[in-house]
Amino acid sequence: MKYKLLTIISLLIVLHASAQTLTSYSDINHRDDVQTVLLHPTDYDLDKPVIYLDNMKEQLHLQFDVFADDAPYLYYTFIHCNNLWQPTDLPKNDYINGFFQDDIDDFSFSVNTYVNYVHYDLLFPQEDMMPKLSGNYILMVTGEDPKDIYFTRRFYVVEAQARITATMPRYPFDLNLGSNKQEIDLDISFPDMLNKRAGQYTNVTIQQNGRLDNAVYGLKPSYTYPEKMSYVNNPKTVFESGNQFLRINTSNFENRPEKTKTVYREQDYYVVTLYDDTKRNTHVYSEDEDLFGEKYIYLERSGFDATKEADYAMVDFFLSWPQYMLEKDVYIIGAITDWRLDENSKMQYDPNRRGYSKGLLLKQGYYDYMYAVKDNATGITSVAPVNGDFWETNNMYHVFVYLFDPIENYDKLIGYNYIKSH
Repeated sequence: MKYKLLTIISLLIVLHASAQTLTSYSDINHRDDVQTVLLHPTDYDLDKPVIYLDNMKEQLHLQFDVFADDAPYLYYTFIHCNNLWQPTDLPKNDYINGFFQDDIDDFSFSVNTYVNYVHYDLLFPQEDMMPKLSGNYILMVTGEDPKDIYFTRRFYVVEAQARITATMPRYPFDLNLGSNKQEIDLDISFPDMLNKRAGQYTNVTIQQNGRLDNAVYGLKPSYTYPEKMSYVNNPKTVFESGNQFLRINTSNFENRPEKTKTVYREQDYYVVTLYDDTKRNTHVYSEDEDLFGEKYIYLERSGFDATKEADYAMVDFFLSWPQYMLEKDVYIIGAITDWRLDENSKMQYDPNRRGYSKGLLLKQGYYDYMYAVKDNATGITSVAPVNGDFWETNNMYHVFVYLFDPIENYDKLIGYNYIKSH
């Protein structure tokens, strides 16, 4: 314990400096050897990483793999952020009880896999390191050198004060926005509503499924009443409905997985080739259950532990598209690519096959995915050109309510709720 304490103290100054050098406070793998990062509540693997300030016993479960033959020493810390995911000016002792950094000492080595990896597990918060304020947080995992950042992930600490009621009318308030769009209307109330500046100090975030590219931040009320704030008739709360997510299941390489054309083994890993995907924007809507874009790691064979016995495969995706789109890029979105629009999720046009292709290295399991088109001139991303836009689509909308405290100088996260569109 003495060694651990001295190690933590010696790293604090450097750690604080390294936290300020992050270019983005989002879900990013900073190293190529980090794979399959999962962060969810312990009781359900598909929920948002949300915990409540008055019940820290309900922990979050972090899992991830590092491609290595030996287990590197890894550490984690928290960074407190405002409602726009920028770091606050608060010193760590204002928002963390206990140590400012701890090690991740629960790991296991892969067994009988072609790709060698070390699987790490962490349950947090722990008694010796616990958030003491509500708000947005970044979980940062580093090596022995605090500047060696492995990855960052967002999580939320809520103090449940606000009551959030969400509804979705059949048509948006302005039909010029499109009759198939999904509008989210909100009523929000909390104890400090009598404060005339409630609307000024509150900010609301709405997130569709896990998407970051179309999330709404800093939303202000349309109307403020003595007992509630109302968010209606606002084009910012009108979302593209899209379509149900596509899916793949690689949980069993012995029986050819769903949608799979071929499965074969290279010298060091498996290769899975999927059947070509095509446009769905002209099809009639067909209801099909999905995981709202999430992923679930498992093996179909009973008696096997997917955390260390699931193998990795290069999965080849192909979207048939007759002509290359100028000034537009196509991405694979979902938890399969950590909901990011970057080089890892960006597809390349193949003129010989007349379509967009991409290979993703994936651990065995079940994955939702969807294709999105980004207009590079406007920065706007749309799923409709490939998947269509259907009001009947099942989407999950997550609502976060923040109240800025001008005395303590941070955004309290005073409410969280979600609504399924159907």
